[in-house]
Amino acid sequence: MERSCDTVNEQKCSTVNEQQCSTVNMQKCSTVNEQECSTVNEMKCSTKMEQECSTKMEQQCSTVNEQKCSTVNEQQCSTVNEQQCSTVNEQKCSTVNEEQCSTVNERKCSTIQEQQCSTVQEQECSTVMENQCRAV
Repeated sequence: MERSCDTVNEQKCSTVNEQQCSTVNMQKCSTVNEQECSTVNEMKCSTKMEQECSTKMEQQCSTVNEQKCSTVNEQQCSTVNEQQCSTVNEQKCSTVNEEQCSTVNERKCSTIQEQQCSTVQEQECSTVMENQCRAV
């Protein structure tokens, strides 16, 4: 069983707008022939823009069935009985008061055992479960 995994980094960012306000006491004066002052509450605000990012690393895996094959050479043998014959010239003689001879053709046979072999190619396959991963 084989396991292959890939890791990928993913970055997610979001923009956050933040407003900060503060109340400031200040004195406001105006001159109209005479100076007149009064205390005024005034609100001062400022907007702060910030970007927040986070990196997320995740792995996703799945199981895959894969077939692996290999070729195997196998030798197959069998024993075969074979008859071999040959014609032999043989002289045959017989005695009738005197010896008389003649040449006779005779067929002689013998059985020979022979082993015959052949190489057979066979393919052997097996299913392998493999775990494959990829990062998301």
